[in-house]
Parts: sequence; structure tokens; C-alpha cells
Amino acid sequence: MAVYTKISNREIILINSKFNIDKIKSFKGIKKGIENTNYLLRSKNKKLILTIFEKRVSNREIPFFMQLMGSLNNSGINCPKPLKNKKGNYLIKLKGKTACIVSFVEGNDKIKLNSKNCLDIGKIIGRMHNVTKNVNLYRKNSMSIKN
Repeated sequence: MAVYTKISNREIILINSKFNIDKIKSFKGIKKGIENTNYLLRSKNKKLILTIFEKRVSNREIPFFMQLMGSLNNSGINCPKPLKNKKGNYLIKLKGKTACIVSFVEGNDKIKLNSKNCLDIGKIIGRMHNVTKNVNLYRKNSMSIKN
């Protein structure tokens, strides 16, 4: 289970007050995942994802990922787009933790991959590399081998 931080209607009201989004009608924790808490938020006409960053994620690294997702999305790569709040920031505090809202991307888990799926993934990764060549972002890989 990956819903570590529980939220209530109180937090939903807070989210609605901080973002220029339609009123959230319902929310549900997303059980898949291993690292962060995610919720599916639903308004009358839209779905969004709320991510609450848990312990392993360094707060100083989160802006890198928000900017990267924004750049990829603006370049036509189908990925979540982070939403800015009313103050123009991607990030808010929720229950003492850093959180963000991103657009919902339709799709399903792929249980079994075939060679065409691998080719499609390779093409997307190639596009990502081409797009990010011109993006002025840098972050040291915290999961890499120490030199």
C-alpha cells in the first residue's frame, strides 16, 4: 500500500483554496506505488493527481522534477503536467509535507510487454533526450554509485 499520509475534506478545502481548479468533488488514495502518497482528485469535469512527498524524497530536489515534467509536457511528451498554485508555485505544504498537483494522464498498467512496446518506449526515451538537451536543468543523481 502506498497511501502513507491520510487526508480529509479539510485538506481538500485547503487545496481548493490554493489552486485555481474546479471544486474537488471526491478523492481516493491510489494504492499502487512505493514511495509517495498519491490521491486521485475528481471535480465535475476533470481528474487530477495529488502527490504528497514522503521521507525519501529531498525537498530541495522536488523543483527539478516539477520543471522537468513541465518542460517535457510543453514539448508534447505525454506526461503529467504540474499545476501552479495561486502564488505561481508548483509546491504547497500539506500536513507538514511538500505536495503538488499534476494533470491526470489516461492509461493502464502494461503487464506484459512485447517488442513493439519496447520500440515505442525507446522512441519516447529518445524524444525525451532530445528535448532535455535544451533544458537548463541539473540534478546530481542521488541513486547513482558514489565516485
